[in-house]
Amino acid sequence: MTAPKAEGERVVLARRDNFNPMVPFRWTAEAPPGLNDLEWAEELGAQWEVDELVTYDYPTFTDLLEYYESDQYMPDND
Repeated sequence: MTAPKAEGERVVLARRDNFNPMVPFRWTAEAPPGLNDLEWAEELGAQWEVDELVTYDYPTFTDLLEYYESDQYMPDND
């Protein structure tokens, strides 16, 4: 089991695979369960650094992911 990630620590969530056009990226073991969309990861604050999708605030990133996946979040379409 890995140690919890601290705020400010660089965590790689995905890596681009420039050699396989059928699979343009791969999630890493650090990607939280339930994360399955690149656009959603970017919306939650992850950013591409060359070929790696990273976050420097993993605790907040995972908290936001849990919040939006819970029944408590109701989007307002107005």
